[in-house]
Amino acid sequence: MQEAEFGRYVDRSVLEIMERQPVFATYMGIHTWDDRLADYSPSSMESFTAELRARLAELERVDASGFSEEGQIDFVLFTQLLKSLIRSHEKVAQHLTNPNFYLDEAMSGVLLLVMKEFAPLPERLRSALGRVREIPRLLAQARANLQPERVPRTWAALALEQAQMGPGLFQGLLPGLAKDVPDLAGGLREAGEEAAATLVEFARYLEEELLPAARGDFAVGEDLFNELLREDHMVDYDADELLETGWRLFRETEAQMKELAHEIDPTKTTTQILEEAKADHPKAEELLDTYRRAMESTRQFVIDHDIATIPEGERLTIVETPEYLRPLIPYAAYMPPGIFEEELRGFFLVTPVDPSSPAEEREQRLRGHHHAKLPVTALHEGYPGHHLQLVRSVSHGTTARKLGMMLSTLFIEGWAFYCEEMMEQAGYISTPIQRLARLSDQLWRAARIIIDVSLHCKGMSEEEAVDFLVTRCQLEPANAKAEVRRYTATPTQPQSYLMGKLEILAIVEEYKRRNPGASLREMHDAILACGSLPPRLMRRQLFGA
Repeated sequence: MQEAEFGRYVDRSVLEIMERQPVFATYMGIHTWDDRLADYSPSSMESFTAELRARLAELERVDASGFSEEGQIDFVLFTQLLKSLIRSHEKVAQHLTNPNFYLDEAMSGVLLLVMKEFAPLPERLRSALGRVREIPRLLAQARANLQPERVPRTWAALALEQAQMGPGLFQGLLPGLAKDVPDLAGGLREAGEEAAATLVEFARYLEEELLPAARGDFAVGEDLFNELLREDHMVDYDADELLETGWRLFRETEAQMKELAHEIDPTKTTTQILEEAKADHPKAEELLDTYRRAMESTRQFVIDHDIATIPEGERLTIVETPEYLRPLIPYAAYMPPGIFEEELRGFFLVTPVDPSSPAEEREQRLRGHHHAKLPVTALHEGYPGHHLQLVRSVSHGTTARKLGMMLSTLFIEGWAFYCEEMMEQAGYISTPIQRLARLSDQLWRAARIIIDVSLHCKGMSEEEAVDFLVTRCQLEPANAKAEVRRYTATPTQPQSYLMGKLEILAIVEEYKRRNPGASLREMHDAILACGSLPPRLMRRQLFGA
């Protein structure tokens, strides 16, 4: 196989893989199967895994030594991605253990068609109708596949919360959007009622059957955890080394915070200063507008201070987090454009504060958006963080290179976190209390390393992890619970923020050493042009090593 043939092989393989995962295809910007949901029958899952194994075996017979340097990097990347997909099906196997696996397919499959304006609304609603009609089949497969003895109780409880939030999507939102499309309104209303009834029944099954019987362990164990580090993130450290590094970084950050807090007010503790800062937050109804202003401010700062090149035509839309995702996203999150989309439009999701929740809980949620921290969140998620990096990543390069975001989050999360301190050094994060808030977020990211390893390799319970975030990092209990729930289902992802930042700092120092005259923008543009590569491959791209 020659390099050009390999490129065509990747393009063809990706289309065949996406046909098996139609919702993910929509997310990535392929709209051939927008009216379908995935088939998770045992026969379909087995044949899909067999196809992936056949592709991997074919690539293992290829000698890529004659490829260009970039071609060799793409070859390694795509080979590792195939291994990761096989591992996900055979070892992680969330289709057998996590009811959220199916709920996300059902609800994201519809919401993506509503949020992403890639076609006229009637066309997207027609596809949504096809997916809504498949929800009863999908949830029947969920009940057939899930193995209660392997389902962690916390995943069953979370799925119950999400299932209870789902009916409104099918009974309210979709029929409301279709009111001006007469030929679809009746079908969406009828299919929506059936889907909502199916969700209500699925929630009953979760509450009365699955939850009482759920006794699985969310921990993947040290062997698989180390395999994920080695194969997906392509790093040399293992769980024990990672835990040691996490504790070192945690203590170093605590010391930095204590020193800065003393400068701010020597009569108060770090915790007292931060708790007072949290009381200064936007009102619930002002939350989205406050983030919009912060995003505009960070974008202009990047332009004015020549931080990095912003691609022409990019857009960042700020919206409320969909209801079914709110138990998993306590503050905010970013959704990038798909790698095959023409429009460079990302979405910044902000989780609103439920006005019907108790006053104490509303205040807890709002304290997570306090004014000292909010600019840090905005630059992390928007400019020059996730949005800028990912629109650069998807806007050019080979298909294999664009798929880097599917393999490892080490550079993606590390870049956004690196931007926090870099923007402080550039003058955007300027007041002492903002700097303390940034360090507070760094403490939380160091805690993620500790908790990531401890949950999956050292027997830490969910309750212990929540308590750690509340008592050692001052997260609000409701937000800490949402965080830990996510960590239980995403082993090695939580460690990627601070560990990724360390990798990027090393790359930055090496780049400066090799290119002493380069400007900040030139350096950042060179790094971002590599795509979402694991740092080991990024070094090879930048430095040939």
